[in-house]
Amino acid sequence: MGELEDLLSQNIEKFRNKIAEDEKIQKELEGVTRRINIDVIDKEGFSFVLDDKDIKDFKHGKLDDTDVSVTATEEDLIALFKGELKPMRAWATKRLKVKASLEDLMRVRKFFS
Repeated sequence: MGELEDLLSQNIEKFRNKIAEDEKIQKELEGVTRRINIDVIDKEGFSFVLDDKDIKDFKHGKLDDTDVSVTATEEDLIALFKGELKPMRAWATKRLKVKASLEDLMRVRKFFS
């Protein structure tokens, strides 16, 4: 397992724990299904499905017809997960690109915090 995949797996578990502990987030995610791609510019990307308060089907590769697409280099994604690069700064400097609705963008932001 590479560093980025390990960090993604750790953040998925962290996100699951946050969902389990926070009733507000549970209500917000109830009945929500989103297909998400993490597009790594310089390597194969990852995908997963946020489905009714859980993250499922985390794997290498892309999903078709996604609701959210996050694009960056492997180096920048690692820096984001380690807290060395702030999401808003990465987005403002075009090192991070996100295609999503505003509502979904707010959900993705929680994943990086």
